[in-house]
Amino acid sequence: MLLLLEISAVVASLAVVAIAVATVRAMICVEKATDQLTTLTGEVHQWIGEAKEFTREARETAASVRGVIAPIRRVTERFGALGERTADLSSAVLGEVEPLLRTAVAVARGARSGSALLKSLSNRFMHGRAATNGGSDSE
Repeated sequence: MLLLLEISAVVASLAVVAIAVATVRAMICVEKATDQLTTLTGEVHQWIGEAKEFTREARETAASVRGVIAPIRRVTERFGALGERTADLSSAVLGEVEPLLRTAVAVARGARSGSALLKSLSNRFMHGRAATNGGSDSE
């Protein structure tokens, strides 16, 4: 029976050693996880700082844009008014000039037609006299 007690003691000792080894390994894994969690926490704090900086810059940019929008809006309104005035002026100028231009074009066409008619009559009379030698056809 003594042998059985010794074997049981050895087995119990081996079990305690196995449990101790398993516990040490588990503690090592927990320590690694804790280190990774600590590293991750540091990175998250850094990201949060960067996000706050980005948010601050975005707010500053938005404030700058708000400050620029009003002058741009006023300039575009002025350009719109200027465009309307220019269109009205152009319409008025064209209303006054168009009839005069149409008249000038009609006169130019009439002069060209009259000139062509006079040239054709002149050619007909000049060639007709030269062919008849003064008005008599027979010899």
